[in-house]
Amino acid sequence: MPQDLSRRRFMSGALSAVALLWAAPAVAQMALPLESPIATALINGDNDTLRRMLLSGTDPNSRDTNRQPLIILAARNGLGTGMDLLLDNRARVDELDPFGNTALMWTADRGHADMTARLLAAGARPNLQNNQGVTALMRAAKEGHGKIVELLLAAGADPKATDYTGRGPLSWAREGRSRAVVRTLEAAGAAD
Repeated sequence: MPQDLSRRRFMSGALSAVALLWAAPAVAQMALPLESPIATALINGDNDTLRRMLLSGTDPNSRDTNRQPLIILAARNGLGTGMDLLLDNRARVDELDPFGNTALMWTADRGHADMTARLLAAGARPNLQNNQGVTALMRAAKEGHGKIVELLLAAGADPKATDYTGRGPLSWAREGRSRAVVRTLEAAGAAD
């Protein structure tokens, strides 16, 4: 009889352990932070909901759960209408992500020329540097986005600026292997 009782206790314990393992994913899932409704609306391209939230007083300078400003989420993901709504509701154009990047740096990197122009028109500063000293001009040059390089230069981007390793926009352009961008930067007197 004692052996039978011991076996029942073992089986009961084993079943409890299995039940906990099955429940663990559900518990872990519940512990994950939920994204804010405004960030969800922006990322999903639900511009009507985004507009309503902004009109009802939701802060256009909110951040997502990864501490990314909404304007940067819009810029990085090519969400032009969402970015326009944020700018129309006084989003700060030069907000920084945790790495010191601005929305302008992201549009320059991703090749969103129309969004780059809108950010510049809204007062984005083209010579800000991220935590590594990289500017929007350097990012556009590396990716070979000639139109954006021209927009940035016309807006006063410094072609002689260097990152914290001493590399300038021309060096970044050569790495990206865009001859047209290299020629544009050489004509502007860019730093190598």
